[in-house]
Amino acid sequence: MSLPHLLIVDAQSLAGRAAHVADGDVTNGVRLWCQMARGAALDAGASHLVAAWDHDGPTFRHALFPTYKHRRTGGMRARIAPIRTGVEQTGVASVSVEQFEGDDSVASLMARFRTHARVTLLSNDSDLLQFVSDGVEVATYVGAGKGPDGTRIRAWSADDVLAKFGVLPPLLPALRALCGEEGDDIPGVPRIGKGTAVKLLKRWKSLEKALEATEFVSHRDETAKLAGQQELVRLMLQLTTIRQDVPLPPLELEHCVLDTVRWPDGSTARGASVVHRVAAGPGLEDVPFPED
Repeated sequence: MSLPHLLIVDAQSLAGRAAHVADGDVTNGVRLWCQMARGAALDAGASHLVAAWDHDGPTFRHALFPTYKHRRTGGMRARIAPIRTGVEQTGVASVSVEQFEGDDSVASLMARFRTHARVTLLSNDSDLLQFVSDGVEVATYVGAGKGPDGTRIRAWSADDVLAKFGVLPPLLPALRALCGEEGDDIPGVPRIGKGTAVKLLKRWKSLEKALEATEFVSHRDETAKLAGQQELVRLMLQLTTIRQDVPLPPLELEHCVLDTVRWPDGSTARGASVVHRVAAGPGLEDVPFPED
């Protein structure tokens, strides 16, 4: 008997894009979100689906580092809120946990169900690529017909991550801890750019070994840039590492059965064109995923 296939959706990412395209039309925003999520589930062959959302208010990362994401205005969150309400009314199983971001809930759902189901994570946030492995598939929504064999999603391999970022998936949090993440207002370590960060991680294989090496390398060695920065580096790593221990609410696989969702009209097309707004605006595939 084959295992169930659970698609865990980074709901906030999809909702941000839907809200941008719908431009205040909540009904169409819900339809667009459902079109992306349902289309991805069909293309992945998923039998179950759960959506993980950001929780309103500060997170544990803000407690650690008060300026985390401080440039985000919150305007997009206000536009996402009614879309989330509409999505939940369709019967899509949804999760959000106080003091945690949606990514943390996605990863914690993965940890809970990966021994009971085949798991695919759907997100256009590259942070979740740290979980690409033999046991977990991470896919991004690329648009109708733009994925392999005409699908609308693209699955990432470890080699894909290495080619794009210079390190394998498990080292992505360390990479971002060193060189920072501008979109999240994570500064990283002074004088460490992406190129240097990749070199250090390739050389020392882990962040801890790189920190240990600062005690015996020459001051001319690039590793010496980490000298005296241990506390800062470990703080940055706490910000970039997605948690898998979120206190999730009670949720079983039977609560996530795809066939029980009451999808709105216009969200069913498998290979058809995207839903467009009545007022001529950009198609869904033409709009990038906003950061906020």
